[in-house]
Amino acid sequence: MSPAGNTPALPSDLLHGLALRPPVAAWDGLRYQGSVPTRARLEQAQAMAGVVAAVQREHFLGVVAVAPVHARQAVAGLAPDWQGGHGALSERSVSRRPESSETGRYVWRMAGAGAGSAGAARVAAWCLDGHASVWLPACDVGVRHMIGRELAALLQCPESALRLWSLPATAACTVHALDLMDAAADAALLSLAVGRPVSVACETAVIDAADCRDLVLRMDAQPSQAQEAGTSMQAHAGQALAQSDVLLSEFPWAVRPSMARLLSQPGMARAAAQATVLDAGQVRERKPLSGLRHAAVDDLNAAQVFACESHWHEQALVQGRDPLQWRLQNLPEGPVRDLARQVAEQAQASQQAPSRQSADGRLLGQGFAVAQLQTLDAQGDCLHAWSAWVAEVAVHPLTGEIEVTRVVAGHDSRSLQPAQAASARPEILQQDPHLLADARRLLGSAPAFDDWGGASGSVGACGVIARPDSDLAQQVQGDAAPIRQGDLALDGVATLPAAAAIANAIHHATGVRLREVPFQPERLRLALSGEGVGKSRDAKPGRGWGWLAAGVAGLAGMAAMAWPLKPALPLTDGPDVSLYSPQALERGRLVAAAGDCVVCHTAPGGASNAGGLGLETPFGTIYSTNITPDNETGIGRWSYAAFERAMRHGVHQDGRQLYPAFPYTAFAKLSESDLQALYGYLMSQPAVTARAPETQLAFPYNLRPAMAGWNLLFHDATPFKADPARSAEWNRGAYLVEGAGHCAACHSPRNALGAERKGIHYLGGGEAEGWTAPALNQLGAGKRPWSREELYQYLRTGFSARHGVAAGPMAPVIHGLAQLPESDVRAMATYLMAQPGPAARDAHPVAVNDGPAQAAPLAPLTAVAPASARRLQRHIAGERIYQNACAACHEAGSGPTLFGVKPLLDLNTSLHAASPDNLLQVILNGIQAPADDALGYMPGFRDSLDDRQIADLLGYLRERFAPEEKAWPDDTKRINRLRARMQAHAP
Repeated sequence: MSPAGNTPALPSDLLHGLALRPPVAAWDGLRYQGSVPTRARLEQAQAMAGVVAAVQREHFLGVVAVAPVHARQAVAGLAPDWQGGHGALSERSVSRRPESSETGRYVWRMAGAGAGSAGAARVAAWCLDGHASVWLPACDVGVRHMIGRELAALLQCPESALRLWSLPATAACTVHALDLMDAAADAALLSLAVGRPVSVACETAVIDAADCRDLVLRMDAQPSQAQEAGTSMQAHAGQALAQSDVLLSEFPWAVRPSMARLLSQPGMARAAAQATVLDAGQVRERKPLSGLRHAAVDDLNAAQVFACESHWHEQALVQGRDPLQWRLQNLPEGPVRDLARQVAEQAQASQQAPSRQSADGRLLGQGFAVAQLQTLDAQGDCLHAWSAWVAEVAVHPLTGEIEVTRVVAGHDSRSLQPAQAASARPEILQQDPHLLADARRLLGSAPAFDDWGGASGSVGACGVIARPDSDLAQQVQGDAAPIRQGDLALDGVATLPAAAAIANAIHHATGVRLREVPFQPERLRLALSGEGVGKSRDAKPGRGWGWLAAGVAGLAGMAAMAWPLKPALPLTDGPDVSLYSPQALERGRLVAAAGDCVVCHTAPGGASNAGGLGLETPFGTIYSTNITPDNETGIGRWSYAAFERAMRHGVHQDGRQLYPAFPYTAFAKLSESDLQALYGYLMSQPAVTARAPETQLAFPYNLRPAMAGWNLLFHDATPFKADPARSAEWNRGAYLVEGAGHCAACHSPRNALGAERKGIHYLGGGEAEGWTAPALNQLGAGKRPWSREELYQYLRTGFSARHGVAAGPMAPVIHGLAQLPESDVRAMATYLMAQPGPAARDAHPVAVNDGPAQAAPLAPLTAVAPASARRLQRHIAGERIYQNACAACHEAGSGPTLFGVKPLLDLNTSLHAASPDNLLQVILNGIQAPADDALGYMPGFRDSLDDRQIADLLGYLRERFAPEEKAWPDDTKRINRLRARMQAHAP
């Protein structure tokens, strides 16, 4: 291992690698048992633009390319045929998923993985002459040692031949330890194949169809003899293999190897260590372990303690015993029982007394739990640590809101920490702020939707705790601090009992058993409201009149909206921008990027946000306004109230109604915090004096007061409200898509009055600037369905190997999305894939075999018969134009390889569309401003091909690359109209 201070710079000729994951990955503890590729198009992938090598090692498939975009395209081009693997998945994990309320079944929702910044973390490796250098993001020392051991096994070299370097931290690293290990192994194996340095992105890999965020455990009906000896686990720093609906038993949970080692060495992929469950009953089934779950040892340890200690509490109540006293009686004599008694006495814990009610009506409860950690040192000697918790909670019966009001926790780590051993006593902490913070991290909340700080709902962190095994023991000598790392899912023994203690306290307070962590207030609220007659005992008299007040308020709001004349709001001297923190201004910048403000408010050749861009609508051309803080021509003297009114209600500072070409119908959904941040950001930008042209529409559209009636009919100014039944990621995606992103403005059809159609028509496809905006409400359906990963890559980079390149109005949208945190773009993809329509097929993103990933072979002319002479002539002419103008860039294995991607036309969405408009736009104008420079540019042919030639080319492309689709009409008039329209709007 090498210190971070001596880290050498990354090689200048760094290549980019990407590995292909199988649709089903399974392992029996000795050898790989998942899907295997029977055929892959290696030569075809290697012939693609920018590809250095296509690599296969047994079942491992990957590519090395000069840029990530080339790597993604080449991986799609591998298009392997997969065989087997599906039988390895247990029938229980697929077909039988009991409800979470079933007795004995507990769910631990593991820490999410996402990036806290716009760029994903990456790992780089350079394997040469029997040595390997690996550059890792800053992470826990335990993860570094784990990766070192894994790479030594993968490369079959001593650990002394490895050099692990720590890259400078550029942003908060929230990559899961397993993703980091898999990325390092992929990079090392690909570098070994090409003998050059290779970089691989650390991205969450979904490697089976199950929900890899849930670790599901099942307990026996009665505590076993092993349980009566106390909760005990044997763990090593590394990963664990979990299985859905597993009975806690003596069945081993082995530390799986990296995916690269499982696939490249399928017959020798033994576990490097074990994490064996010692505290459950008899083994009931001996099925192979299946479905490689995204769990680390720490997740498993925390889930086991939660399940076991919650189960102890339940069984005590079933037998009419006091849970605390019964648990203490069944603990073995020695340090663990002594510690538990001391913690209970200091907390004055007793669950014999019934739950109490506070003065404000909250229900109060107290819970107890204990945990034991067992590990091995470098000599193989067994080391122990114990922890005990008493947690007190207060639950609001109307909302289900849970508050941890008090924590008394003790831990005895004398065998692990010499400093504590010297004190000859365990450490007991009361109301420790770190422990309280850890406890509250287990409490769910309303899904967040306006947090721009990183992954929504993610509580994960990079790395796992360093255990005192092997040489790690030397690194904790003299450290007297408790074993606590700050993130509950990654803690040592100190916080392991937290979840069970809180669950037991909630049950004591309410009688409701919550079996899923984090604890969701909404689930508790529903359970409480279902008791008795269905109304809370705390409901106040007169509540039934609430509908009348709400109705009166609603009518007043409608009247204010319908009133055509709005008052002007006073001009001000503008805000003091120095009052806005850098964090607030950065938040405002991200809101502006998500909303593409600069795209619509910048005229060709003009200053950013200075207005003047003509937006063509069916009712005439509307010019965007100057939104820089200029006092005369911009918004420099606008108060926040005026800005907020314009954003939510579509009313100018001077009282004029704004046209909905400015998408206030979407911006109204922004939260107050985001509007404040956006206002501050815009006011902090350079002021530009530029007066935009006046919008002059024909009668009756020039009557701006009429827009008050339009708003009454079609505009809802209510800010976005999270759906508590949905995940935080879904709600974040909904907030971005429906609000700042205003995707429906282009991707929803409009009615005769220009309003977006709702309901089943929402995101059903529309038009924008002469382009067809495809439907987004059934992306997972159709002949060429999108996966969530493909959609994410397209939104992130502007390119999908299976669908094409972003062009036209979508390219600047990609520029804006590229500035957002990665987790935001993933959230948008999650929301869009969940829109109504046939079920999205998202289980195996890149493993779908869609046939050849290259252009179909040229059809012989005889295959065109029986065709008319015109069709034959059109085919010949179109083929000639294609060979002269297109084939050099779009035929795999030909032409230059360093000027962007070569989109595969048989996979291009535009060629399979019902209308040729988007393809026409690209042929006529090319791609002059790609979403990403790495995608390359395309010349336009409007000045070199006439309408007849373009029509012939369209017919040939459709016939060759989308033969299953209906032929487009042979229509030169459409081409002529589009060409004339472009010339009319040319700058």
